[in-house]
Amino acid sequence: MDDDLQQLEAELKRLRPAAPTRTLLARLDRELAAPTAAIPVRRATPLWWFWAGALPSAAAFALMIALASRHQPPTIAVASPSTAVDAPVAFKPVAAENVLYAAQDEGLVTLDDGTTARRERLNYLDTITWKNPRTNASVRWTVPREEVRVVPVKFQ
Repeated sequence: MDDDLQQLEAELKRLRPAAPTRTLLARLDRELAAPTAAIPVRRATPLWWFWAGALPSAAAFALMIALASRHQPPTIAVASPSTAVDAPVAFKPVAAENVLYAAQDEGLVTLDDGTTARRERLNYLDTITWKNPRTNASVRWTVPREEVRVVPVKFQ
C-alpha cells in the first residue's frame, strides 16, 4: 500500500502544466490593454436606507400582532340543559389505563452538582375511555408517553 502511494506521488511530481495557447495569450493582452474607464463604478448604497424602510415595517407588524392578540373572540351562548329538550349529555371519563411497554436503563450519569445518578427511560401507552351515559357511546383515546427518570445513587 505504501509503495502504491509513493509511486502515485512520484508520478504527480513529474506532471507539468500545459503551455498556454497563442489565442489565450492574445485575448489576455487585449483585455488587459482595454481602458478601465469603460467599466462602470458602482457606489455602495448607504445602509441607512435599508433601516429607514425596515424599522417602520417591523414596528407596524409588531403593532398589528399586539392588537390582534388583544382582540377577544366572540362568546357563544349555549343553552343550559334545563332549558333545552334535546341537549346532548357530555362524555364523562370512565377508565384510565397506563401500560408500560418498554424500560431502558441508560446507566450512570453525573449531575451538575457532582452527585451520581442512574438514568431510566420508560415508555408507556396511556388509554383514556369516555362514555356518554345517555346514548352509551364511548370514545377511547390512546397516546404514547416517554418518561425519563434520574434516580440518585448512594454508594456505601
